Amino acid sequence: MSVRSKFLNNPWFILAVLITCFVPVVIDSTVLHMAIPPLTLDLKASGTQVLWMLDIYSLFMAGLLIPMGVLGDKIGHHRLLLSGVLIFAIASLAAGFSEHPMHLIFARILLATGGAMIMPTTLAIIRQTFQSERQRGIALGIWVIFANGGAAIGPLFGGLLIDYFSWRAIFFINIPILLLALPFVAFALPKSISDPTKKWVLKYAILLIVAIIMVVYSIKTIPKLDESLSFGIISGAAGLILLYLFYKLQKGKSDSIVDWTLMKKPRVKYGMLFTFIPMTICSGFELLLSQELQLVHEVSPTKTALYIAPFFFAFALSGALGAYLRRIGILQIIVSGLAISTVSFFVMSQMGFAQLTAALLFWLLMAGFGLGIIMLAASFSIMSGADDENAGAAGSMESIAYEMGVGLGVTFFGVMLSQVFSRTLIFDSVARKMIPKEVYHSINDALVYANEVGGEIGLEIQDKSKLAFENAHSAVLIACSVILLLFTIQMSLKWYKDRKSSQFKIK
Repeated sequence: MSVRSKFLNNPWFILAVLITCFVPVVIDSTVLHMAIPPLTLDLKASGTQVLWMLDIYSLFMAGLLIPMGVLGDKIGHHRLLLSGVLIFAIASLAAGFSEHPMHLIFARILLATGGAMIMPTTLAIIRQTFQSERQRGIALGIWVIFANGGAAIGPLFGGLLIDYFSWRAIFFINIPILLLALPFVAFALPKSISDPTKKWVLKYAILLIVAIIMVVYSIKTIPKLDESLSFGIISGAAGLILLYLFYKLQKGKSDSIVDWTLMKKPRVKYGMLFTFIPMTICSGFELLLSQELQLVHEVSPTKTALYIAPFFFAFALSGALGAYLRRIGILQIIVSGLAISTVSFFVMSQMGFAQLTAALLFWLLMAGFGLGIIMLAASFSIMSGADDENAGAAGSMESIAYEMGVGLGVTFFGVMLSQVFSRTLIFDSVARKMIPKEVYHSINDALVYANEVGGEIGLEIQDKSKLAFENAHSAVLIACSVILLLFTIQMSLKWYKDRKSSQFKIK
């Protein structure tokens, strides 16, 4: 075998190629958060359109991940990865040239399609390439570092690109990275295991996507209590019915796109849960912090990214524990991460974000590290619970939990912020008669209207909306802390009951 062949067949080189393809997909989950203030004013987007721009990517991808994982098992992950890279590059170009909120929303749907092809295939190829559990733990730790690091680098790149170019550059930057990876994907990666006998039915994927989007639309709409309330209720009910229909149509069927046997395994089930939780909180927290810094404290995108970077770098570097997973144990790491995160978010709920003090820096680092080690343990749990033939399905299950977390984190934080914001935004009786209801929906709606109306009323709307948003962050972070505390208690009890079992504790 030649030196070149040895190099190309080296599993760590394969991992490097996979990560190069994967990082733009992760970056696009969070990079748009940094662009919301300039993008809102440039495209004149409403608060609702902003939320759809943010989370349509993750939610649409979540609906496609399971069928794409099955398709990868059927046709080969190498072929699916190549298609995904091409589609993602084309969609990045379309997103960068968007001239209307709906243009960007549809471009993000195309990005999600390409991302859904890339994400589970990287995990599946890692599972098939690294047969040793120790090496697989290290490889997955590196994958987690870059998965979480993409969330860290995304805002930082976004801030720099927006300050020196424009928000459009955050999409254009994907193209040279993917073009660099493309020849290696096409010619250097080994052909992966495939099973042409597997059935693949797209209609179930469409049903799942429609159900998820209808439920999310309901969650976004109902709390506003405006004229769209009835549509929100109908949409939510219809979405839940479609989710139940999806379950009934898929359960026990030979052409099911969900591997229900795999779903029943505790490692996979708990792994999905604890992939979902950190990504929900990370994406929502970044949205909260980036909006407050830019819209309330008028910090530039670059400085905002540098402010948030410690949280995400701690989140990313937690993957270094991958080599020690077997020694420590999955349950122990999950409980530790939950406890650290619970304390960190509660303490931050009592602090202001106007300045990055030493105390705030410490708790940002602790919160990021706590959530990162949860996700690391969850990833190892899922991929260790699958065999080579189901690696694509397992990878898609982790990816769907990841993307659902990103999408629903934006929804959860966005709705909660909106509710607290609307209740703390108070004007005198004269101004109240002049201000439309949309101003109370979000700080984005308030500032867009303030810029349009101008004058003293515009200044008053700006000042009071900023104060209302600043007050809202405490309530949201306390809610996160309570949710994390409940999971900490639950998993601590499970750890206590299963301390003699090897089900999660991998030695």
